[in-house]
Amino acid sequence: MKPVLSGMEKSARVSAAEHYSRLTIWLHDLLPRFLSWIPITWIGFAMIGLTGFGIDIGVLTLLHGGLNVAYPIAVTLGYTVASIANFILNRWLNFQVHGDIAKQSSKQLLVAASNYLIWILGFSTVLDVIGVQYQVARILAACVEGLYLYLMMRLWVFRGSTSSAQPEVVGTSPQKSITR
Repeated sequence: MKPVLSGMEKSARVSAAEHYSRLTIWLHDLLPRFLSWIPITWIGFAMIGLTGFGIDIGVLTLLHGGLNVAYPIAVTLGYTVASIANFILNRWLNFQVHGDIAKQSSKQLLVAASNYLIWILGFSTVLDVIGVQYQVARILAACVEGLYLYLMMRLWVFRGSTSSAQPEVVGTSPQKSITR
């Protein structure tokens, strides 16, 4: 005879990635119909990105605002810490991919380096030099880089990787069939 599991014990068996997937699907189902074209992974990416951005802006503020570390160095260190956290969390929770982590990591390194040079250091430094307050400059750069990073992760870094995520077409409501 099988033991009866309480709701708490049953939910403990569900992985963090599955909980995250359920949350992003639920949030996607809350979108108005005209926004249903937005991929579920974009919602997951945005949530993880906000966490990473909090890390980034926190390190920047501590180093540049608190310790007077030069802006480019503070931006670099904040971005590096946030990029590593973003890659790990997106791979595990959002895209739920497996496969060759060395290949994915090397691709992500190229994406992070190009993003850093173009948007983080380049664009935000130009804004800082022309007089935009450094935190505002960083926020403006983050808006542009978010789209760039999502597209690169989805279309190149994790392309062709084995995923344990839900099937390609998912959704909890029959009227809203959506792609992951």
